Amino acid sequence: MTTTNHSRLSWAGDILLLETFRPLLTKQGADAFHRSLWLAGLQGVLEGFGLFAVIPTITAFVSGQPSMGLTWQGWVWVLAALAIVGAVVVYFQSTVGYLAAMDVIQKLGVRIGDQVASLPLGWFRSGFPARLSRLLTQGIMHLGEGLAHFTAPLVRGAATTVVMMVLSWFWSWQLGLSLLISIPVMYLILVAARALWLRGESVSQPTEQELAARIVEFCETQPVLRAAGRAGDYEPLRDARRANERSARKKLGLGVAANFLSGLGAQSIAVVLIVLAARMGNAGTLAPVATVAFVGVALRYAKVLEDVVAAALAVETSRKPVGEVDEILSAQVLPEPAHPGELSAPGEVSFEDVSFGYHKDHPVIHDVTFTAPAGGLTAIVGPSGAGKTTLFRLAARFWDVGSGTVRVGGLDVRDQTTEQLMSQLAMVFQDVYLYDSTLAQNIRIGNPDASDEQVRQAAALAGVDEIAARLPGGWDASVGEGGRRLSGGERQRVSVARALLKRAPILLFDEATSALDPENEAHVEAALAQLRKSSTILVIAHKLDTIRSADRIVVIDNTGRVCQVGTHDDLIASGGVYADLWHARERAEGWSLVGRE
Repeated sequence: MTTTNHSRLSWAGDILLLETFRPLLTKQGADAFHRSLWLAGLQGVLEGFGLFAVIPTITAFVSGQPSMGLTWQGWVWVLAALAIVGAVVVYFQSTVGYLAAMDVIQKLGVRIGDQVASLPLGWFRSGFPARLSRLLTQGIMHLGEGLAHFTAPLVRGAATTVVMMVLSWFWSWQLGLSLLISIPVMYLILVAARALWLRGESVSQPTEQELAARIVEFCETQPVLRAAGRAGDYEPLRDARRANERSARKKLGLGVAANFLSGLGAQSIAVVLIVLAARMGNAGTLAPVATVAFVGVALRYAKVLEDVVAAALAVETSRKPVGEVDEILSAQVLPEPAHPGELSAPGEVSFEDVSFGYHKDHPVIHDVTFTAPAGGLTAIVGPSGAGKTTLFRLAARFWDVGSGTVRVGGLDVRDQTTEQLMSQLAMVFQDVYLYDSTLAQNIRIGNPDASDEQVRQAAALAGVDEIAARLPGGWDASVGEGGRRLSGGERQRVSVARALLKRAPILLFDEATSALDPENEAHVEAALAQLRKSSTILVIAHKLDTIRSADRIVVIDNTGRVCQVGTHDDLIASGGVYADLWHARERAEGWSLVGRE
């Protein structure tokens, strides 16, 4: 209950999104936004005066006598002046409002991009790219629409309502009181309509997200579905679509109810005002001509109230992208020093009593301590889920440790600038992403300043020259989005070529050969041997030859703790987890689908 009441109060206090938009705008954009609201308020004041002036204008015209000190010709000049000034105000208000909207559309995307570039790598969870894409294309446009088209009409309508109510007191206190009472009544109707609208949004959004996820899943898993004969009848997608259809109908019904409620409320207020004016006319309190004029004004007044409710509901479309933007802009950036530190042990990686969990209550690794000496090959082995990849992520400072210290080059990663830390590391992972560019450009990412000859040398060591030879266009051939024109093994070769070209003193190699065919594996392992001559290599490996040749093997058990450290021969001789893993893999290598004769 407390949360709900707080939400209502926050909404009521920021119905124009003044505080909501403020952090998203530059100083110039905020100034433009505030000027647009002031001009919208002035526009509403002029409109309110104009609507009220209709009453004395008609009264003076019909009676032939001055009304409120002016003849009907005088009131026509007043109306003309109000129309001209109002047109000028509308022009400037629209211009300034669009400037505020363009400030968001043009500059907020850059701010988000700068923030994304400074976030720790571990922040980029699955699904974030799709969310970010929707935010930058659709969400920011909704924010611009809110600034340019929704808040100003709300201010204008509110100002018109107040001015008409105040001026009505000078004409008839009974009419002024009736208009005053109608304002809180319409506000209550607005609250109810908004509740219905938000209910519809809360019903539809989860099913829309689920349907989008199932569509992506259906596309990505086509090979599996076709092999299973399920491509034409994928039950999760069908269920998600049906659930979305049900929620869409419910959302439509709630939206219709919200619009009906606001329209009914406005029309009811108009009817009450017309009945009141008619009774005052019959009683002689209000002149017949003024009564007729007020009936027309009451109808217009009701339309203004209805437009205010519609604008207030339209403003709500900007609140969701504001929340998404705030999530990114307020995300904690890992602190780092202003200047690079001194590396006391270049090429060395060490973990000292390191514990970490992606969630505080569920640690992944516990009290991990070991050192990968400079110039050596250190293999990290252990069962799936033991936290091997997590160790690499901590070394690259995807996240900060929960406790303990990770040192790269002899210096705590927290005491290094991002540029200094990344300059020491080259990373090769299982999932390789290639940009929709040429083969040569994808390799050059490892070192943008490298010459063409250096690119070719690194590519040759990784076996990429064979790929270039078969592709139409050779080194200038496009690899397609995500590298889809290359096989998984070939993409892995390109990734290794990047690492070779970078010539970083430390290479993190995460199970990159576990799923390769023999040809691609041979190329990758040859490149690994080349890298071993000049770099410290940490490798998470399942291949027996890689493990056997390691200078040091660190064994992680299924609790995320280091249980053994040593060479292959030492660990085999001592028994334990490593020996069990080794013998299990030996047996697996000898296993065959066909019997032996």
